[in-house]
Amino acid sequence: MELKRFENQKAIEIATADLFCEQLKKKPDSVLCVAAGHSSIGPLQIMVERYARGEVDFSKAKFIAMDEWLCMNETVPGSCGDFLHKQFLDRVNFKKENIRLIDGCAEDMDAECAALQTDIEAAGGFDLILLGMGMNGHLALNEPGTPFDSTVHTTQLDPITKEVGKKYFEDTPQLTGGVTIGLGDMAKGRDVLLIVFGEKKREIIQKLLDSEPTVDLPASFLKTLPQARVWYELV
Repeated sequence: MELKRFENQKAIEIATADLFCEQLKKKPDSVLCVAAGHSSIGPLQIMVERYARGEVDFSKAKFIAMDEWLCMNETVPGSCGDFLHKQFLDRVNFKKENIRLIDGCAEDMDAECAALQTDIEAAGGFDLILLGMGMNGHLALNEPGTPFDSTVHTTQLDPITKEVGKKYFEDTPQLTGGVTIGLGDMAKGRDVLLIVFGEKKREIIQKLLDSEPTVDLPASFLKTLPQARVWYELV
């Protein structure tokens, strides 16, 4: 795993956008996966601006969602799918058929998980994954205790995730569970990047830096992956 410390948040955001743009120049049909969270907003905005200037092209790329809240999908304001549309997907030139979001409202969630797993495998896995880290160290919605070999699954939310997740909604919803790609799916990604910055993340990033790989801190799983990068601002 690569550890790299940056001077500030903006430097991390620019470097992240650079990585995505370089990946698309190298492989225009790359399979991308981006966390639907506040850490992603800056890099996505930079990529949108570069697209508007004709500096990057998403027309051949594929996008597969990382996670979604249970009982929500892209039609629900504040959902992961809604976030991705507003911050990124609707602002660049992905083809609709190349976007795979998650339906947390599906009548049969086991079938939805199986279908997402099939779609990931059919796409050949992820070329580049952008992760954020939760206040409890989760990656996507892989909460503490999640096995390192997990695949797409539904999950019960940790109390910290339930509380922090409220910030994405104008009307506070009852957040109980989610559906997420597994840590094992991330392990098959060819380039896996976690970005962490901000005063609120000081304690959890220090815990990650000091920790051995343990299921109690899902982000520590990245220490087992040679293709993983952790770019952070230790404030």
